[in-house]
Amino acid sequence: MNKFYTVAVAVVLLLFATSVFAFGPGGPGGIDLSKDQQDKMWQLKEKFNGDTSSLRYEMFQKRNEMRTLYADPKATDTALLAKEKEVNALMQKMHDRVVRYKLDQRKIYTPEQLKQLTEKGGHGSGGRHQGARGGFGPGGCGF
Repeated sequence: MNKFYTVAVAVVLLLFATSVFAFGPGGPGGIDLSKDQQDKMWQLKEKFNGDTSSLRYEMFQKRNEMRTLYADPKATDTALLAKEKEVNALMQKMHDRVVRYKLDQRKIYTPEQLKQLTEKGGHGSGGRHQGARGGFGPGGCGF
């Protein structure tokens, strides 16, 4: 049960960490973005949020169903495991969409900016962990 809540909290944080932090001074990790790049990042974030809205709602519903099952003394292990698989499948869908989102963001950066992000963060996708400030890497999302 404790693992479930940890994963659920991580997913919720991921969903809210989709803000592109390119709008602050110096952009992500000190990378300056042009006004056009900032606009494209904003539009991409809005599209991502709209495209994942129903998925986030479905994840919310499944987590509530899971909590209800855990609280039900008559719930079987089989039912709990089946619900856990449903939650995991939704989390995988969200992960896939986040990866696509980050790939789309990557197309907005210039080669020089990508190099700067990689140098600053050392991550394969570039960027550095930004935590509550706005997410991870150049995309502002985890993974």
